[in-house]
Amino acid sequence: MEVKRRKDVAQIKKDIARNTKELFAQKGYGATSMEDICTINNRSKGSIYYHFKSKEELFMYLIKLNNEDWMDAWLDKEAQYETAIDKLYGLADHYVDDLENPLNHAINEFVSGQVVSQTMLDEMLSLIRIPYATYERIISKGIEDGELKSGNPQDLMHIVNGLFSGLSTLYYEKDVADIRRIYHMGMTSLLAGIQQR
Repeated sequence: MEVKRRKDVAQIKKDIARNTKELFAQKGYGATSMEDICTINNRSKGSIYYHFKSKEELFMYLIKLNNEDWMDAWLDKEAQYETAIDKLYGLADHYVDDLENPLNHAINEFVSGQVVSQTMLDEMLSLIRIPYATYERIISKGIEDGELKSGNPQDLMHIVNGLFSGLSTLYYEKDVADIRRIYHMGMTSLLAGIQQR
């Protein structure tokens, strides 16, 4: 019975977070109130606070779910790419596709507008790092298969991540087709230095 109750509590947390996702996406983090969260979930404040200590904790949980969804979507796509190089281009496309995720604006507002504790900062960093293992795994396999030059896979992972996250600011000034073209151009430039010839 205790296992079922824990499962129910975990599902309720997910339901609350997913119901609230659109609200945060539409209003932003700052403009979304606990009253809004209660209304959209048809729950009392006490019920929401039973599952989440604060709006901040709820939003962090939502970011975690969002990142897990991003990874799951990538893992579903990854099999269609044969080589590490194809996978790196595929990841670039996957990253561009996610730029239109309506929650991203609220996440940017949250990250840039919060005074956070060290614990919260550590949690945010762990969420940001979720894709790192995937990048590093693909790069390591590329080196092992002779597609990529020998090098430190972790260093290369950071460079790939920097390329992806750095170019994401183009979302505010260019259309998606142009952004995708520039991501591919960036990946081609990066690969020119690390691809085995």
